[in-house]
Amino acid sequence: MSFKLRANRGFTLIEIMVVVLIIGALAAIAVPQYDAYIARGRIAEGISMLSELQVRQEQYYQDNRAYVSGMTPRTTGQYWTATCTTANANQTFTCTATPAATSGLGYVFTVDQSGAKTTAATATPVSGWTVPSPATCWVKTKAGTC
Repeated sequence: MSFKLRANRGFTLIEIMVVVLIIGALAAIAVPQYDAYIARGRIAEGISMLSELQVRQEQYYQDNRAYVSGMTPRTTGQYWTATCTTANANQTFTCTATPAATSGLGYVFTVDQSGAKTTAATATPVSGWTVPSPATCWVKTKAGTC
């Protein structure tokens, strides 16, 4: 009798399970990092809108010796809405950027005539992100730094 050894073809169940485990571990690390990356990109839009409003308010003040209430950014944001209000006979202003409900962001940014910036968390902040209390800056990272 002669026995022929057959070459094994394919993968064993153990090998497939090891590959699935490795892919799962990589996904568990990559997905939260990607979410943080997306949030930082969306936050930049709100900060940009407020920076524009702050400059435009100061330009308006130089021409008119008063700030203007209801000023909105020249461009419409995809993830934020921003507007300014005035007080003290139009001698002070506060501009606020509020996230859209569908943005997945949970911060409200403000800036006033003195350049003071604040960040406040809403009822649904970005998952895993922290806001120092009080936040006297615009929070840009997951760790709550500015």
